[in-house]
Amino acid sequence: MASVTSLGLHQPTALQYAIQEQLLPENPPSSSYDWNITVDQTDGDEGEDELLVTKDTVIWSRGCVFRKSFGFKLEKEPITQALLTYFPNSEQPDEGHQDSGKRVRFEKDEKVLSKALVVFLKTQAHVYFIDGTSHVVHMPFEIESACAAPRGVIIQRRQRAADTTSAASIKFPRVPHNSFISNLSPFTARSSQLSTFNTETLGKPKALPLRLNSNLNNLWDVPEDKSGSQWPRLIALTDPLLELGLVVTHTDKSTKRKSRRSSGNPPNFLDRAEEIVHVEEIPHHQAYRRGQGKLVLAVTVNRESSMYTVWKLTYIHNEDPFLNTRKVTKRTDPRRSSMQPGLPSGATTPLHPNFRESFGVPLPGKRPRKSEKIEKNSKTLENLESSLGIEKDSGVTRRTSRRVSSMLARADLSASQDRMAFSEQAQIANHPNPRRDTSHGSHRGRTSGIFSGPSFTGPPNPNVNTLLEAPVDTLLEELRAGGDFEGFHSMGLDDHDFDGLAQEILFTKIHSIPVDNSNVRYSLSKQPARTQCKVFCLTGPESTDDDYNRQQVLVGIQDPMEKRLQLLTLHLQSSKSPEPDKTVVTFGQLRKAQNVIDSCKIVDGETSMILVLSQSSEGQRELSLQAPWTQLTSITLPPKLSLANIRSLDYHGSLVHRDIGIRRAVTPVIGVIAGLRHPKLDGVVDILDEDTHQHHQIRIQLKPSSPRVMKILKILRSTFPASSGERLIANWWEIVAWLRQQDADIADVEWSAVVIQMLSIFLALGVQDATLPVDSTPRRRSRGFLRSSSGAQIDLSDWDAMNTYETPGSLTHPPWIENKAWQWIMEEDDSSLAMFRPSSGQDNTNFVSTHVKHALAYLSSTYGESACGSDGYLPTSPSHEYTARMRYAQDIFLSVHLLLEEQKLDITTSHTSSPGSINLRAVLLQIAQWLNWHKWVQYYELEMPLDWPEYQPESTTISISLIPTEPVYWNVFDWIRTGLSQLPDSSAFVPPIRSVMTTSTVPRIKMFEKLIQRLSLRSRTPVDFVEAMHHSGITTIILESLPEYVLVPLQDAIAQCQPSPPSRWSKGLLNLVNRADVGSVLTGSNSLHVRSTNMLAPTHIASWDFNSLCQNVMSFNDAPSDDIAESDKQAVIRALFKEDRRLEEIKMMLNTTKPRIVRLDPLPEWTEPYYLEQQKEMVTRLANNTLSIPAGRGLMNYGLRFPLLTQKFHINGFVLNCTVKPNNVTVGVDKSLFTEEKIAWAFFHSGVAGGLSISRQAKGIDTSWILYNKPGNDLSNRHAGFLLALGLNGHLKGVAKWVAFKYLTPKHTMTSIGLLLGLAASYIGTMDSLITRLLSVHVTRMLPRGAAELNLSPLTQTTGIMGIGLLYCNSQHRRMSEIMMSEIEHIETEEDEEPLRTECYRLAAGFALGFINLGKGTDLKGLYDMRITEKLLTVASATKKAEHVHILDRSTPAAVVAIALIYMKSEDHIVARKIDVPDASLQFDYIRPDILLLRTVARHLILWSEIEPTHAWIRKNLPSRYHSRLQPPDRSSDMPPRGPLNSTHLPFLTILAGLCFSVALRFAGSGNLKVRDLLLFYIHKYYGQCRNTSPKDNFDARSVLITAQMCLDVVALSCATVMAGTCDLEVLRYLRSLHARNHPDTTYGSHLATHMAIGVISLGCGTQTFNTSNLAIASLLVAFYPVFPDSVQDNKSHLQAFRHFWVLATESRCLVTKDVATNAPTSVPIGIRLKNSKMEEVRMTPCLLPPLSDIQSVRTASPEFWNLELNFEAHPEYADAFQRSQALYLRRRPVNDSPFATTMLALGRQGGFGLGSRKGLSADTAAQPLEWLFDNVPSLRKLTHAERGIVLDRGVGGPDVSNSAVSAVDARLVLQDIIGRGSRDDLLGLKGLFEWVEWRTGKMLEIEKKDKEKEKGEDKDRNVYEKKEPRWDGEGWLRASIVEDLKGAVWLAARE
Repeated sequence: MASVTSLGLHQPTALQYAIQEQLLPENPPSSSYDWNITVDQTDGDEGEDELLVTKDTVIWSRGCVFRKSFGFKLEKEPITQALLTYFPNSEQPDEGHQDSGKRVRFEKDEKVLSKALVVFLKTQAHVYFIDGTSHVVHMPFEIESACAAPRGVIIQRRQRAADTTSAASIKFPRVPHNSFISNLSPFTARSSQLSTFNTETLGKPKALPLRLNSNLNNLWDVPEDKSGSQWPRLIALTDPLLELGLVVTHTDKSTKRKSRRSSGNPPNFLDRAEEIVHVEEIPHHQAYRRGQGKLVLAVTVNRESSMYTVWKLTYIHNEDPFLNTRKVTKRTDPRRSSMQPGLPSGATTPLHPNFRESFGVPLPGKRPRKSEKIEKNSKTLENLESSLGIEKDSGVTRRTSRRVSSMLARADLSASQDRMAFSEQAQIANHPNPRRDTSHGSHRGRTSGIFSGPSFTGPPNPNVNTLLEAPVDTLLEELRAGGDFEGFHSMGLDDHDFDGLAQEILFTKIHSIPVDNSNVRYSLSKQPARTQCKVFCLTGPESTDDDYNRQQVLVGIQDPMEKRLQLLTLHLQSSKSPEPDKTVVTFGQLRKAQNVIDSCKIVDGETSMILVLSQSSEGQRELSLQAPWTQLTSITLPPKLSLANIRSLDYHGSLVHRDIGIRRAVTPVIGVIAGLRHPKLDGVVDILDEDTHQHHQIRIQLKPSSPRVMKILKILRSTFPASSGERLIANWWEIVAWLRQQDADIADVEWSAVVIQMLSIFLALGVQDATLPVDSTPRRRSRGFLRSSSGAQIDLSDWDAMNTYETPGSLTHPPWIENKAWQWIMEEDDSSLAMFRPSSGQDNTNFVSTHVKHALAYLSSTYGESACGSDGYLPTSPSHEYTARMRYAQDIFLSVHLLLEEQKLDITTSHTSSPGSINLRAVLLQIAQWLNWHKWVQYYELEMPLDWPEYQPESTTISISLIPTEPVYWNVFDWIRTGLSQLPDSSAFVPPIRSVMTTSTVPRIKMFEKLIQRLSLRSRTPVDFVEAMHHSGITTIILESLPEYVLVPLQDAIAQCQPSPPSRWSKGLLNLVNRADVGSVLTGSNSLHVRSTNMLAPTHIASWDFNSLCQNVMSFNDAPSDDIAESDKQAVIRALFKEDRRLEEIKMMLNTTKPRIVRLDPLPEWTEPYYLEQQKEMVTRLANNTLSIPAGRGLMNYGLRFPLLTQKFHINGFVLNCTVKPNNVTVGVDKSLFTEEKIAWAFFHSGVAGGLSISRQAKGIDTSWILYNKPGNDLSNRHAGFLLALGLNGHLKGVAKWVAFKYLTPKHTMTSIGLLLGLAASYIGTMDSLITRLLSVHVTRMLPRGAAELNLSPLTQTTGIMGIGLLYCNSQHRRMSEIMMSEIEHIETEEDEEPLRTECYRLAAGFALGFINLGKGTDLKGLYDMRITEKLLTVASATKKAEHVHILDRSTPAAVVAIALIYMKSEDHIVARKIDVPDASLQFDYIRPDILLLRTVARHLILWSEIEPTHAWIRKNLPSRYHSRLQPPDRSSDMPPRGPLNSTHLPFLTILAGLCFSVALRFAGSGNLKVRDLLLFYIHKYYGQCRNTSPKDNFDARSVLITAQMCLDVVALSCATVMAGTCDLEVLRYLRSLHARNHPDTTYGSHLATHMAIGVISLGCGTQTFNTSNLAIASLLVAFYPVFPDSVQDNKSHLQAFRHFWVLATESRCLVTKDVATNAPTSVPIGIRLKNSKMEEVRMTPCLLPPLSDIQSVRTASPEFWNLELNFEAHPEYADAFQRSQALYLRRRPVNDSPFATTMLALGRQGGFGLGSRKGLSADTAAQPLEWLFDNVPSLRKLTHAERGIVLDRGVGGPDVSNSAVSAVDARLVLQDIIGRGSRDDLLGLKGLFEWVEWRTGKMLEIEKKDKEKEKGEDKDRNVYEKKEPRWDGEGWLRASIVEDLKGAVWLAARE
């Protein structure tokens, strides 16, 4: 059954290291260290990890190489245990890096698990992930041992002395019972109720507690020690970052219904005495294939009840680790019980149902308690059970109390015990001194029968040594232990130590078996149970029947002390249906084998067996392999065991001297084998030498090493009946052994054995003696020389011997002859091949005939007799009935034939290598000749090599007596041909044998069967084809290895679907057609996309060296960034504005770091000093302009930077000097006028501009980085602005709260403003209590009554008010609304010089009130009784008392904006009419012009949907008296019509500006040109008005001018708002002109507005724009509030810090298309289709999209890339994805997409149709260094330009496209080559291809015909946009002309 090889001595890999490092002494004894090996059997991650554990060090080695050492000396705790397990990885790796961990799905969540080493000390666990991270977990208890689970570990805590009964107790069996209940069934024989005899109490007798009030029921109890821990014994750690988890088991049904006195619903733990021994994952194939996870088994031992229990382990899916424990869902598994019906099975003595009849009265010695007085009816026991948490069907389980048992009170311990009962009954765990623990909780049912017998296969004998016992004591014990219903409190389930812990692992009981120890031992072992028994799980072969997959699992429990092996058989059953997998585990039977010294599991590939070291009664030891499904095989060790470690890297014995290895060997003696250790993969195991304690490593080979042989055996096994199928491999090993005995002359023993096996199967049908060959079996001739590899004797000078090995099997010539280099031999005379035939002196026998003789000889041997004789087990042997033999003979032949056909579908299988298909076909040909199947013989002969007839001598004509009927010949290519092109044919079926065969043996035939079946039900469009391929399991890898003639039809369908795959397709289907880019449209998260798009050639010169880094740490750096994400942004910006220099122009205008250039030409009359004065004055005026620039620069650079965290972030200052032309002199300003205090706000804005350039996506902007950038000790205005900017971008959300106090304590006004506003913006809408408190402290109104006056600047308080509004945004918070309302209405009693409640403060309160109730005017919820609307309207528009009017006028703007924000978009006409400008023009004299502007805006924000961007709408909404002033747009004239404007026209100017502002807000960020043109018209008008000024103007004219200037600023900002981010040139021209203003009358505010407008138009350098959500409109209203400051420090009407609120309105809508291969932005045309529109708008990317809510779909239309479509209507999730990443990753089309385009591309590449200069050509050859190949290789010369393009274009499509993908050129070359070879299969395949092409052409004609009919019946203007479904259209994947060439070539070949 196996062959055994010695691998030498085996020592721990790290032993030498440990000795060198003095962790161990020289020659350490094995007791001084712990050595264990973990074998990983995960697919693709197989490996062996070794752990060497000394007293304080753990050394990890992998694959026999030392990896790492972990020392724990400093911890001052001994190492308890070290193990390797898997934990969820906290950092989920990208798709590209999944090879490091294994992906496992538990319940519904998918986690990537990473391997980790866990080292347990006494009270802590150190977790070291292999990838480097580590954690320390402290345990609230002492760790006794642990077991690795599939995810995490299960930890067993050490019971404290208080938990155990006492220090040492001996267990005794019960007294034999009285005979009055002796009629119980034998099944109740075993009892697990063991009494405890306490050695501690012998010396000090216990005082009886005889106080009067004492209960008698605890008379014999040990005094309770309350200090005992209430923790359960088993704890789970499934993630080092989470809390410990609880291990629970199922609760009892009856318990669930009853109410309990304990709190809540406590978890149901395992019994405290259960110790974890083993956890193992069972690879249950069916379940695993559907990705439902594997089955996990756990084994525990209970040393009190002496029971082993097998559990099914499942992970409980907890939603949130921070939630409390959830109720565990009940899962019941149907279990088969092996006990007689009517008896409950339990972990205790099973009791008969009628046992209660004897106990009608209260029990003696126990006073009935309240709870027991009620127990009169039949429910008594049920109640008792439910109070203890025992299952109904589990019998009576006892909870051991801490006491001396009542039995010991009566038993005479000295001599009265029956010794026999002792040995049989004391079922204690198999440990030298097991531990005795108190058990809490309950056991599930035990379903064990009792079996005995020397071997596994012996019959169960339930009546041996059974001894009955009375259950009286049991019941006494039970009631005494748990009769009190307060049991739960004593069980500690109300203990709150572990209250918050989640229940993570659920144990479901499968079965319990007794430990069966024959000697009394101390139960309190110091060792954990895990070390004292050996458990392994073995999976049997899978069998399929009906709809279920059944599989056996053996759980082996080896007890080394007892020398007993117990085997528990479990049956797994899972249904084949696609619904979620439910694997049912049922108990089969228990087998026991005595005298087993040691055993372990041996795994070799898919074969697993048990290696048993047994001892006979005479003391002889024997090694054997056994498993229930195969026969027992003895193992003989090799004659010598090497003493060198052959597997070690430092082994060099055989190289130095040949004899060293042989000398260093020992002869093994089985008697001295003490045990088996370290079973590993590939059947490697250590045998332990008893004398020397050395480990000798041997390899036991269980399966053939040749994969071909394995396949044949697999396919035979699937055809055989289940009974004999398992014996097949054993039979094969027999033949191998027999061949070795025969000393037969064969090259490959494994192949020969399989051939003999196949031949003997058919010979077993009976042979007619007359036809047998005469000569005997060939023997090997004796020859000289030793062949080292096989050990066979080979004469190196013997030509024939060489031929045997060079042309193995049935080959006619060596396989290397077919290489190109040797082809001349083939092409020469036939005589040249004759040299490979046996020389003439030899008997001319070939491989098959030799093996026929071997087979006959084998049949006549004793081995053959048992297999094929009269009672043989082979299905064709005479022992079976006639029809069965016939059927099996035919099935076996057909199944091997199917294997042959399967190999034809894979071009990677080599047909010539040995043993290959030729060899197998030769064997089948021989069998077909015997069976007289003439058709088969004929076809097989055609498929043999051309020189086969000469090679094959006369075939052995044996006549077989029973000949099965000849089936129809089946060829796979015939079958595929008819399946694909719909021609009915006899071969359109697969032989019926397939129903028995599993997919794993002939996967490709199965796939094609599914494909053809699926296609037969469909209309066979390309989409149907691809869907059927996906359904049948065909992947791209399989496509690459299919023969070309099968591949072409499938690739054709793929090529048709590739350009536009249906949108409904799943990711798998998209991968199949190589369009994975569609599935991951906007997910640029793959690792491959994070590559720099730097176009410069890579250099090896570092941009930073050590020196420059050191210099830079403290100094500022404004160099270009090194960050990849930032350079990506820059690449997009360059692509956006590559046509002109508009962005450079804007950057130049918004630059404050270079001196500005101005021109001042001197007038002739000016003197030199006067000219200098004028220059100075001009530069000072210009400084005002420069100081306002940062606000605009913040807009332009918004979100572009990703700062380097190691460098300080530089914030620019101002260069106020100017260079004056024409003299080119630099003129400075008076520094005293521009000190930091005087221009604080300019520096503040500069700080904001710097901070806003940091992207929201930037990582690492946290507390430490912000403090790193904090300027020294003094807080600066720039840093204050920087804080505000970080807050607006949300970066302050993660900042530590103490930082806020550090900043606020100095009371630096600007810093307070920046930080408070920033925090509020970061926490917008969260109502965070801490931030509320922070803000409240800074507002007088928020302080409690009587609080001390705040010494704070009014500006800080204003900020606090606004911050509250942001923090409570959209919350409709009643208290905050009341405060804001009261602040707006407040009337101060005494006049202050600097009142707190300025217009600015009240305005902030108005905005805050608006934010709190944003857009909620129609639904004010709890604010109705506040009458907010009435109050606000009164303040905003009613006439006020004369004495308060100057105060309340300050509140008017606040009330107006509050109304505007509260009723925004509500369409409430009543409120709109009240807030609108008054109808009577007389009232205009009493209202400030700017308030008229605000009221206009408020009205139109309320009536949002009525805004129209037309002149008519503006005219309609102007008061009628001003209509004449508004000239129609067609009459254009620069002169203002109807006379000059005067102060009575101020309302006209402001109302018109308000209308423009309303239109701008309505269309913010839309880029609508119609709106832009409308607003530009009015800018032009205002601009003209402002230009017509003269210094001699009177006051009236000046007031008009100032108002017109304010309006111009508002309209300019409005125009920029509409065109935000577009850098529109028309608007930019006006803004540039405004930027250059230098008039003395132009205020700082005007410049600020202009620069903000320039910033808005270039928002984010064209990558950002505004949206129109409620919050966005409110933010824009705050930021662009129409009253601008007069000077730098002016905050009278509006706090300048609010000017940056536009950030809350920004939105990234810049669509960038990137090439997935290079990650570089590319320009492609896109079609945008808006909702309710039939037209498509075409733009070039990168570009800004319209608002996403208006878009129906966006699609790319590029000839160069695969096109994608984003349909936002069909896929709303795309909108969310687009918010995260605006990049669309496109894949370049392969060049074969259209022949025309490819040819043009190829010709263009050659320098323009060959007309280019030589220079052009040489440049191209440099680009394509392989061009020369096409002219020099004959077969490549015929390729067209397009095909050459395809060949050279392999890198296209990016890194995710495999370079090995099949191209049409490859297919063409292979198909042309086939015709030259001309084997039958190839020609059949070509025939199929030709038929397919004809069928496709027919389809195309049908489609064309339908199209023509459709066109006739349709009107012309149909939707051009509709998407066409892929169909058989145009040129195929393989051009039609190539197919025609092939047809011609075949025809010519036939002619020849």
